Amino acid sequence: MMIKAGSDVLFQEPTCQTRRLRRSVVVGTGSDTFSIRFVADPFAFEIDQEVLMYFNGRREFMQQVGRIREIVVAEEGEADGPTYVIEPVGDPISAENRQHYRVSTISAGVQARVEGEDQVQVQDLSATGFAVVAAGDYQLGQTVDVGIVLGEERCHGLASVQSIRALGPGRVRYGLRAIETHPHTGEFLEVLQRISLAIQREQLQRSGGTRSQDD
Repeated sequence: MMIKAGSDVLFQEPTCQTRRLRRSVVVGTGSDTFSIRFVADPFAFEIDQEVLMYFNGRREFMQQVGRIREIVVAEEGEADGPTYVIEPVGDPISAENRQHYRVSTISAGVQARVEGEDQVQVQDLSATGFAVVAAGDYQLGQTVDVGIVLGEERCHGLASVQSIRALGPGRVRYGLRAIETHPHTGEFLEVLQRISLAIQREQLQRSGGTRSQDD
């Protein structure tokens, strides 16, 4: 079995159309199963449910179906959430084409520019768009000039406002999607894809990769 104790496994939310992924850590392994706990809020998995999971293989990201075999609820007073015992189903396959999955970027320090607003926090990102928390007043369907920065990766282009959610005074969450007809969109999407995959790779390797260097 390729999944090792201490490594990260990402799970796809079963009912989410945007294919959001949520991170867990492997807390134990057996001959045919392994156990995980979610880092944040867990998904509401059920016994015998089949779930789609992603993890770091020897050379590339892999995806595989897993079946929930047991759910161990934390004892009263413990801070840990439930532990899920999972049996891998079938063989893992390459998941390097996951560029359209949205990945949380809150802890990655990704910043964007939206119209005249600089250093806007990016909350999540995929290869086709991203979500920001901004102060500006933008309308649904409006075309906005955007840019995004992570380390040496920089890109800019036009995006359409796809969703709006007010969070409080001067704080609005906007979902933005790149406009494919813009001349810079090809390069824009390429950089978004690289940033998205880089963040997913970092999330998967954060615990497993660091530990392997110390072994």
